[in-house]
Amino acid sequence: MRSGGGCISAVTHARARAVLFSTTLILCGLTVPAHTRGQTILNTERFQLDEVTGPHLSADLSASLKRGNAEVLDVSTSGMVGTVVGRHWPRLIFGGRYLSTKDRSILDDQFIQIRYSYILSPRTRTFHFFQAQENLTLLQESRFLLGTGVRRTFFESERVSLALGTGVMGEWETLDPDRLEPSDSPEENTLRMANLGVLTWTASSGARLLNIFYVQPDLGDLGNVRVLNDLDLSMPLTESLRATLRLEWRRDSRPPATLSKDDLSLRAGFALELS
Repeated sequence: MRSGGGCISAVTHARARAVLFSTTLILCGLTVPAHTRGQTILNTERFQLDEVTGPHLSADLSASLKRGNAEVLDVSTSGMVGTVVGRHWPRLIFGGRYLSTKDRSILDDQFIQIRYSYILSPRTRTFHFFQAQENLTLLQESRFLLGTGVRRTFFESERVSLALGTGVMGEWETLDPDRLEPSDSPEENTLRMANLGVLTWTASSGARLLNIFYVQPDLGDLGNVRVLNDLDLSMPLTESLRATLRLEWRRDSRPPATLSKDDLSLRAGFALELS
């Protein structure tokens, strides 16, 4: 726990890591306000990249408060808790972000997902999940998902791995009627495909690439599709310093009239790793 300069941050990791300190300096980023952002796919695959055995817990909590000429409150949390027992892997994934100034709320979203997998083989597992979500930034009063599918690692070597998954999910979404256009419906009930892919690559130079994508078409109307592609690239500069770049693109082909179809965010910085 650290405090100072009006900032409090805490990080809890139940699994020991070789990296004792990591910090990222944000060089470039796009914070997209409520009237332009598009859709609400959550990248829960990022929580499930590490191999786990037995009970496991990973959680992050950070908060900052600025007072004076400007008043800004920024609180975020995320994490996963679960256990692997034989072929069974139940876990709970959660997260949220709240960012506000004295005059208005800029970001306000939170979610919780209960997820279970049956491990068919070292490369293949099922996934079944229930998710509850709220994102007032995107007009979303509530979003509930109930889905099932299968995920398989099709290729895995020392440097490259590729995993693909597919399934179906029901989606029940309620939007804020006071912030919609008359042509928009405040309630949407949709049966979607739940397609995902995870590609990792490590170069001989030590550069690392991670790309996670989701494609979720409406089974009753394939032109109604939501897409998320999250690309993460890091390159070593020295033995302990890495340059990082993250590019995230989201698309909703049928957003409410007050939201745009596409979101794009770019973050670049440095990561310092001391072991």
